[in-house]
Amino acid sequence: MRIAQLVSLQESVPPNGKNGLESMVYYLTEELVRRGHEVTLFATSDSKTSARLIEILPYPMSRGVLFGMSPTHYTLTVMAKAAEMSEEFDIIHSHLGAPSYYFSNLIKTPIVETIHSEMKKTLSDPNKQRYEKYREDRDRRFYKVHHVYVSGKQKENSKLTKNASVVHNGISLSEFEFNSKGGDYFAYLGYINENKGAHLAVEAAVKSGMKLKLAGGCYGCEKFFDEKIKPHLKSGQIEYVGVVNPEERSRFLGGAKGLLFPINWEEPFGLVMIEAMACGTPVIGLDRASVPEVVVEGKTGFVAEDVSGMLQAMERIDSISRDECRRYVENNFSVEKMAENYEKVYAKVINDSDEKKA
Repeated sequence: MRIAQLVSLQESVPPNGKNGLESMVYYLTEELVRRGHEVTLFATSDSKTSARLIEILPYPMSRGVLFGMSPTHYTLTVMAKAAEMSEEFDIIHSHLGAPSYYFSNLIKTPIVETIHSEMKKTLSDPNKQRYEKYREDRDRRFYKVHHVYVSGKQKENSKLTKNASVVHNGISLSEFEFNSKGGDYFAYLGYINENKGAHLAVEAAVKSGMKLKLAGGCYGCEKFFDEKIKPHLKSGQIEYVGVVNPEERSRFLGGAKGLLFPINWEEPFGLVMIEAMACGTPVIGLDRASVPEVVVEGKTGFVAEDVSGMLQAMERIDSISRDECRRYVENNFSVEKMAENYEKVYAKVINDSDEKKA
């Protein structure tokens, strides 16, 4: 298949020292190329890829704004270029969000859109009849695009469930070294903010008396860090180790006896959970968003209702087989599995498009 991959230019592919959707796009693109597909990546010129690279701008928005452009301008620039070249592709896979919808009726090539953002149930508008005809025109574009959700819960929370699939994210297992023993501390890896529940991880560590190491950035959340995290830091028990780069991440996660994932929002997926399990480290997460889909209760970790439940799980963490955690990721969340599932989506969308044209 001739496949176009589109990213928003917020970060390079892969992102420099970070995680997230650009990492997933990098893994997916490399695997699709390995499988023999003709893949074209629309990204910044400093991106690294085995695919054909269409250089949209010299560097990502995270390094500075070019020409006074807004985030919307960045994404529209990518989508417009892909639309100009659309006849070169069998399928366009967008990771842009809304801009792809507005091109769906302007080009013949079918579009697959992976939704990486949080989805929230919205209340019905009592005045919706006033603009029903406008909503129908919008929906006509929306539903021509095939939506892919990264978790079943994310899809459940969305109103865009027609013409949609679920494909879990995957990682390259070669980048995560298995640690059969772990260490004497619990790990927290993610932004140090309220949504990610860093304060709940600290609360669990304080109440349990167990060691906790927190890693991640706190840019923009300094007040939260100073008020909720810093007062509890104590050498040898609760420590903040800062941002860990990709090379350090595997060692940090693998060296933990468990990962605390006390999210406080509807996170679409949560890559750090499968990264930890790939290193053999079981996960203790709060029962919301994708956590029950990713963590197998009693086998690869525990799903807790609250901090009290997390404390009980922390006591039982040694009952989890670290070998089982690794096998579970190998079987369900590898980049190979992700690419295989996307191939099925692409084939279906292309076939449906051909039938409509006939």
